[in-house]
Amino acid sequence: MASDIVFVIALMGVVSAVWGALAIPGLRRRLPKIYLIARSWWFMLAALFGCYAIAKIADRHAELLTSRYPYQWLLIGFFVLIGLRGGYEIKRIWCLPSRARLIHKLQSRGLQPRVTPTSSADHTASATTPHYTHPTGLDGLLSMAFVALIVSLIALQQLTWQREQYGVLLFVLFASQFNDIAQYLCGRLLGHRLFSRGLAPRISPNKSIEGAIFGSMCAALLASLLGVWLTGFEWWLCLLAAYGLAVSGIAGDLLESAFKRQHGIKDTGTMLAGHGGVLDRIDSLLIGVPIFTVLYWLLG
Repeated sequence: MASDIVFVIALMGVVSAVWGALAIPGLRRRLPKIYLIARSWWFMLAALFGCYAIAKIADRHAELLTSRYPYQWLLIGFFVLIGLRGGYEIKRIWCLPSRARLIHKLQSRGLQPRVTPTSSADHTASATTPHYTHPTGLDGLLSMAFVALIVSLIALQQLTWQREQYGVLLFVLFASQFNDIAQYLCGRLLGHRLFSRGLAPRISPNKSIEGAIFGSMCAALLASLLGVWLTGFEWWLCLLAAYGLAVSGIAGDLLESAFKRQHGIKDTGTMLAGHGGVLDRIDSLLIGVPIFTVLYWLLG
């Protein structure tokens, strides 16, 4: 069995086991947010891996099928859906009535502090007459990065399929996700032990310098091992790529955090319980994936 399919099955098994353990009533009461995160991860991975596995099997057994292209479009369709949902979340925040409803929804779930809106337009905007905020440079930067991400994901999928390096796509996606987890754990264990100030206190007060440094290092080491297994690249190349994705993941996360702080929201949505919106989940991919895709295209 191919290494990427083994990885897909193994990771789904691990996430299923974690979700199942957290579903035990005692643990669920003690760790309600972790339970929701694990549940959301299971559904996200099931959708991604389902599309990936079907497209991969169809591609490898194309001679047995009338046409493999409908199956190839499953992954592209998955990325397009992510793009549509993320674009909706950005547009909803620009629209004052929609943003006010989102803030109210977040507050009702205890995800947003109850404060007086900073803009008087939030009070006066009616639900029937949309009023939009004037986009700033930060809004434009985030929007361009998001569009570049979706285009890059589709292009990277096509490139890896053409070169029969299927595991490269999984390596890129999970190198960034490992960094999110490693930063969180290192931040909890080591946060503010070496540095008194945070990484970016005005943008994301909970992020520590220790979490960024040690988290990115741990994530790069783990992801490089995954990369050697999935891609067949040299270990030093996997380590370099993994560290670059980790550092760019921090930058992407801060970019999205600045966007949210500018508009006075904690999450871009409530679709993914424990995570927030789609944009909250893929923010670490915003910068690293487009850069990796361009380098992979030029140097591959």
